Amino acid sequence: MSSKKLDRSVYFGGTIITMNAHQPFVDAVGIEGDKIKATGTLEEVKRKMKENVKFINLEGKAMLPGFIDCHMHPMSFVFFSINLNLSSVRSLRELKKILRKTAKGKSEGEFILGLRLNEENFKNAILPSRWDLDDACPENPVFLLRYDSHIGVANSKALELVDINVNTKIPEGGEIRINENGELTGVISENALTLIYSKIDKYVIPELKFFQESTEKAFKILAEKGITSIHGIIQLGKTRESGSLGPIETPLFKSVQEKILQNWYGIIATEKPKKIIKIKKPPLDGGKEDSKFKIGSLKLFLDGTFGAKTACMWEPFSDAPGMCGFCVVDEDEIYEQMKVAHNNGLQISIHVIGDKGNRICVDLFKRLLKEFPRDNHRHRIEHASMLTNDVIKDMKKYGIIASCQPPFINSEYKWLEKRLGKERCKYTYPMKSIIEGGVVLISGSDAPIEDPNPILGLHALVNRNGFIPEQCISMKEALKTYTISAAYGAFEEKIKGSIEVGKLADLVILDRNPFEISSDKVRDIQVLETIIRGKTVFKRNNYL
Repeated sequence: MSSKKLDRSVYFGGTIITMNAHQPFVDAVGIEGDKIKATGTLEEVKRKMKENVKFINLEGKAMLPGFIDCHMHPMSFVFFSINLNLSSVRSLRELKKILRKTAKGKSEGEFILGLRLNEENFKNAILPSRWDLDDACPENPVFLLRYDSHIGVANSKALELVDINVNTKIPEGGEIRINENGELTGVISENALTLIYSKIDKYVIPELKFFQESTEKAFKILAEKGITSIHGIIQLGKTRESGSLGPIETPLFKSVQEKILQNWYGIIATEKPKKIIKIKKPPLDGGKEDSKFKIGSLKLFLDGTFGAKTACMWEPFSDAPGMCGFCVVDEDEIYEQMKVAHNNGLQISIHVIGDKGNRICVDLFKRLLKEFPRDNHRHRIEHASMLTNDVIKDMKKYGIIASCQPPFINSEYKWLEKRLGKERCKYTYPMKSIIEGGVVLISGSDAPIEDPNPILGLHALVNRNGFIPEQCISMKEALKTYTISAAYGAFEEKIKGSIEVGKLADLVILDRNPFEISSDKVRDIQVLETIIRGKTVFKRNNYL
């Protein structure tokens, strides 16, 4: 790992993809300090850079603008890295074995938190119950969170610890599931998760020093994946976004800022939008166009997820005829929050998955923009998973951005048809329809929900693992969603997202030209070097 500053450097000898529509390729790039100083032929760049320049031959490799992840939860990404990861579990038997082993390393009554459980990988695709967890860990409180973070399972000890029983009042927009015998199953979803989160803080929050060390490792991992900027979600207060971590996310963020390598555009999850105005100052916001840390958007929730069967749908889920999902917030309530944010100049980013939910969301945006017209608002729908043609048409008309997560396709393509049916799959993750409809498409990972590797995101965009292949897009369009369009999604297209003179020297070097390989080989692309603001923050061994 190197942090040597590239004061005056010229890169040449490879394929340099600029993502600048007016000059798609150049032969050389000159960097001075943290900015791009020159582009063009090698001779042109030499003349502009003059003397005292280090020349770096790419030896046939490909250079592109650095990747931008447009939707991730950085503090949760760190937090998840230091807790029990269940993403590789493939059966209930295996889950119980892991839980028993974990319990042996803990004292009686010590809390066990398991994350990233995906029951869709089980043969029967059924969530475990509290009795399953009791069987594995009868003496320890256990809470397992599904990989989408919208539903979890608690054992009897955990339910007792947080005082949840059959008489507990269920928060609006949440579920506490009960079986036909009137017994708690241990399954809790959406807003009801706050009942768990609000009681387990002292059991799961790590010591600050350990969290700082974990943060440094986590952001190095992002650098290894070619990520130079993130649209990072931070929570204010105990809302559903990060649970018990929420109230301390901001102070934690401040305490680890010096260890963060990437540029950070802040998306703030709060029920009180005016709080964003109060925190929009250093160190959370540098106050300049090219500041490393900035705040610009309000994060709101409208519905749940496919996995938890809580996405708001017009018709029931195909494999759950009695469930249509639901909105997790009252429409009038969310509209009031939208008004406050919009009229204070903030961008609005709303989590929506289901087809009915996306129609409701766009109608709310239409209402807002008709009542309070505002140019260049760049409001966003986060995930925008199911979009019918009428919704896409209105998104184009009202300038609403589709902030999607292509890695969802990699995780869900095997079971989406079972959950949605063939007809609804046709407009699920409809990337090509979004682009052809004139809507700006930007990409993220929702990490730690998915692997934040943009290469896997590119694979999903151009390949889709065979899921509705007619919605595949070209590599050029796919790269735009992680570069120039992604920068647009944060009002930053003038300072990043393409290789142009005057922009930040945020760059990534790949082992091959993504335009010259077949779609089934995209996932094999390797990141060789990542440069942020003119500094190499990752360099693969034995490269150059």
